Amino acid sequence: MFHNLRQRRWQRKVDAAMPSREDIAAVIDHFPALAAIEGDSVERLLHRAAEILAGKTFLGAGGMEPEHLDCLAIAMLAARPILDLGIDAYGDFHTFILYPDEFIAEEEIEDEAGVVSHGRDLRAGEAWARGPVVLSMADVMDSAQGQGFDVVVHELAHQIDQRNGDMDGFPPLHRSMDPADWTSTFSDAFKRLNDTLDLDEEPAIDPYAAESPAEYFAVTSEYFFDAPDWLEQHEPGVFRLLLAFYRGRDV
Repeated sequence: MFHNLRQRRWQRKVDAAMPSREDIAAVIDHFPALAAIEGDSVERLLHRAAEILAGKTFLGAGGMEPEHLDCLAIAMLAARPILDLGIDAYGDFHTFILYPDEFIAEEEIEDEAGVVSHGRDLRAGEAWARGPVVLSMADVMDSAQGQGFDVVVHELAHQIDQRNGDMDGFPPLHRSMDPADWTSTFSDAFKRLNDTLDLDEEPAIDPYAAESPAEYFAVTSEYFFDAPDWLEQHEPGVFRLLLAFYRGRDV
């Protein structure tokens, strides 16, 4: 009985968070990657976006005061990775913190000798382990333009990644997926990218993906949702596994 009561309360919150058609159209008009979504996927996307709006808190920082369309844009972009995974994939964080533009983040850097130094870095986004997702609203608005850049997908890929432990590029796979296949495919692709950079050649994807396996997973997730044809052309094995992971399709 109590479970059913919670479910009804949750559904009322989701229904109340469902955006108007005018607001939906305004957001879709700005993001080509959203405009490309068709069929019944559109309604599922809106339902996921309403779940995000109902279940997450949106806070401003650095002088930012989030407006409804800001929150809706983030929710609709964030809905794509969990279209099939479900809202529970975002269960480990509860808050979005929005800056108007890139923000300064404190960081610790450990060199090969184990010496730790502290510094400051200018960032477009940041995902804290089981903590908030921090985003630059200017970079959010530059996302999902078909160029392989999407800061929302990037940071939320990190959140999905760490659901089974560390952010290491190995998210919780579906039972039908082979962990050894994932490890070998992503490891080979990660090495190819680093080898390309070592030769001072132009890589096919953002070189930031070479920073770590976690960043490789997050960057290729951006391409999967924003420039899928490009990713499939240049890294078909990675595309195949991301398709299986995010869409639950056989590989």
